[in-house]
Amino acid sequence: MTVWFWSDPHFGHKNILAYEKRPFVSTQEMDECLIRIYNLQVKPGDVVFWLGDIFFCNAERMRWIVSQMDLTRARNILIRGNHDRGISNGKFRKLGFWPVYYYLYESLLLSHYPLSSTLLEQASWAEGKILYNVHGHTHGQDTGLDPARWQCVSVEKTNYQLLSYEDVIHRLKG
Repeated sequence: MTVWFWSDPHFGHKNILAYEKRPFVSTQEMDECLIRIYNLQVKPGDVVFWLGDIFFCNAERMRWIVSQMDLTRARNILIRGNHDRGISNGKFRKLGFWPVYYYLYESLLLSHYPLSSTLLEQASWAEGKILYNVHGHTHGQDTGLDPARWQCVSVEKTNYQLLSYEDVIHRLKG
């Protein structure tokens, strides 16, 4: 079993191509590439943490995207992002995702937005161990946050690949 992390695919979002200078000529090309990457990397029994902003399209397009991905072979946990607000938890579950707002996995506190240093320290104190924040939202921007405590897994920061738990730990250790 592999545990994967991925954020901000923005399936169907035309403007993200220009905002983030994504190397695709259309949303169709982007969506097909991201679907292919998911289908190649994720194996039966894996866990995928989606750290927000999966879709930016209508319901018909969402259903098509999900129909192209074999979501049933993995447990897909969605940490809801700012662009996930218009979709109910029930709809996400029907599509194959388990939606939450935060998730603690091992020593990784998962969120869509990068957490403040105060909040990360409070959570670390409450858990009795040092926690690291794995997040999305910032896309290709440099946050100025210490990469030994914060890791962005937006697709722009991962060359559009899902990162394994081991990959994330390696990045945290520099």
